[in-house]
Amino acid sequence: MSGSVTDVLDRITDGFMVVLGLGCVWLGCWAVLRPRRPPEPVRGPVGVVRAWGLGFVLLGVALVVETIVLMTGGGSGWAADVIRWVVGPLVVGSIVAAFVARGRERHRARTGKGRRRA
Repeated sequence: MSGSVTDVLDRITDGFMVVLGLGCVWLGCWAVLRPRRPPEPVRGPVGVVRAWGLGFVLLGVALVVETIVLMTGGGSGWAADVIRWVVGPLVVGSIVAAFVARGRERHRARTGKGRRRA
């Protein structure tokens, strides 16, 4: 009896992961195609927004592929490696770059539109 409950919960979790992956692809495409109006999590220079968007597209695709492979009985493969070695550094690096760009903008605004303090 408990095996069937576990199977149902596993399928619900798998379905949630596929939906989450598709949501990441949608959010990433939005950032890549409209870098001047990015989603709220990342704001900054166009290159940073596009890098973040590309990372989220790759994350979504890798999540969907990995979930489907695991649902069909396969083992963890290249999708997990893509998430670990490509997507992680790309997304984290672009978030750090966005924070640095925001900090520079605030500093410039505080010092009088880019002029140095005397």
